[in-house]
Amino acid sequence: MSKGAAYEQDVLNTLQGELSRGNLGIDPNLARVRFKPNYFSRDRDKDIIFDVSIEVFRKDAAEPYWIWIWECKNYSHTVPVDDVEEFHAKLSQVGADRTKGSMITLVGFDLGSVKFARSKGIGLWRLIPPGSPVCLMEDSSGAQDSDILCALTTPDTTAFRFYGFFYGLTCDGRLTTDQEELLRHEFRDAS
Repeated sequence: MSKGAAYEQDVLNTLQGELSRGNLGIDPNLARVRFKPNYFSRDRDKDIIFDVSIEVFRKDAAEPYWIWIWECKNYSHTVPVDDVEEFHAKLSQVGADRTKGSMITLVGFDLGSVKFARSKGIGLWRLIPPGSPVCLMEDSSGAQDSDILCALTTPDTTAFRFYGFFYGLTCDGRLTTDQEELLRHEFRDAS
């Protein structure tokens, strides 16, 4: 299995676990996680295949009313803005009104990627693998935006203060180390 496919499988397993524990802000009985889902693009007149998605259904509905699409990037470098632009274009083709997009990586994002994602409402997630050489702080509360931005854009984890293993940009442009806060912002427009 390739490095990218293994990472996609890890993200899938993580999302399935978080969904089943109720940690994604979604009723697990009304949602399903899919690996390599395909969604129709009218622009292409064919399906686009994504890495992972979470489909959310209304009770007794056959089709999802809301889809959270995940793009997984397991690079040895930061994710370039071109990748975020391409992801945004694909999201727009499959239903901008009923889709939410998030990109996830272990290494981080270029500053241009953060700016573009912020302008287009794409969530960015960086999970720092346990055991990474991060600088632990005695007081892990009160992360500043500059600390979070550094954690999202700097591959070397020794270069920033440690506020946990999660750093994110919400779809409405807020930087956070609080996964629950990010989820609240991601789902504001889902109801």
